[in-house]
Amino acid sequence: MTKIIGIPSNGTKLSDNLSQHFGHCKFFLGVEISDSNKPKKVFELDNSNHSGCMQTVLDMKEKNVTDMIVSGIGGRPFAAMLQAGINIYHGINDSINENLKLLLDGKLTPLGGPSCEEHHNSNHNHQCRNS
Repeated sequence: MTKIIGIPSNGTKLSDNLSQHFGHCKFFLGVEISDSNKPKKVFELDNSNHSGCMQTVLDMKEKNVTDMIVSGIGGRPFAAMLQAGINIYHGINDSINENLKLLLDGKLTPLGGPSCEEHHNSNHNHQCRNS
């Protein structure tokens, strides 16, 4: 069964690191995993003009993303991803390749709720709350 994994990233390569914040990443990458379990990048979306997390959810749905690997995500995009039928996994602070390997090995846990750690910082401006 083919899956398309959506990943907020700091760059456009699979060797780049998973972004620590869903809405403020530089890029969203889509990686196809087929029966051979060999990752193949199928899209990259520039997120430099971040227009709101809900647009990202629509983009992921349009690109047939089945699963997301994230580090931090706010409540609205989290709920919208689940409503769109996209599974969300908690990634680690490492490369996209390493996160994909862990997902394929069953070592990433499903995310049970929003996990934006930066919300604890009172100076944090989280644009996704109102988008």
